[in-house]
Amino acid sequence: MADEASTVLLVDLDNTLLDASGASVAINAGIRASLGEAAAERFWGCYEEVRADLGYVDIHEAMLRLGRERRDTSVIAPLVEAVYGVDYRGLLYPGALEALTHARGVGLAVVVSDGHPGYQRHKALAAGVSAAVGGRVLVYADKTQELDDITTRYPADHYVVIDDKPSVHAAIKAALGARVTTVLVEQGRYAREGEAVSPPPDLRLPSIAAFAGLSAAVLRGG
Repeated sequence: MADEASTVLLVDLDNTLLDASGASVAINAGIRASLGEAAAERFWGCYEEVRADLGYVDIHEAMLRLGRERRDTSVIAPLVEAVYGVDYRGLLYPGALEALTHARGVGLAVVVSDGHPGYQRHKALAAGVSAAVGGRVLVYADKTQELDDITTRYPADHYVVIDDKPSVHAAIKAALGARVTTVLVEQGRYAREGEAVSPPPDLRLPSIAAFAGLSAAVLRGG
């Protein structure tokens, strides 16, 4: 049991705090510069194949897959540099760190992300997100399947989920019911799926910057 609090806020990383599409653009530019256009195109092909095979994004496996295809492990180092050399702090959405400050005023803030643990933790650290939440960063293949682990690590009377994916909100609301307030941040590629999910998000925000305007009472379902 890591921490106890009356309210725990579970904050997503990609497309909630950090512009993941912008990260992809920067990574693509880095791969093109070091390995060429064909390698960059095939890397993203591997990336999508890995997503389909595993059901989540594992950028490390995408790099390894490209190396295996080419039978040339020398491509791995420039791929790692392209992926890890991105200025992730510069890709934070306006108001992201302020939103985390506001979250800490409401309860215990925890970043909960999906993907490769090493890469996701690197992004959180490089962007200043990890420091903003006292190092409380959890990474899973699929957070919606790990609610028992999350709630055991961070028990609370009430949870607040801040995420850009409507499907995540629907799954967590179905599991936790009145114990959770779901806050959809309508930025990023998944935001507009919100019209089709059930149950719908409790609250909708146009951007993460708007989160600071929500009172503790509203976030706790009051």
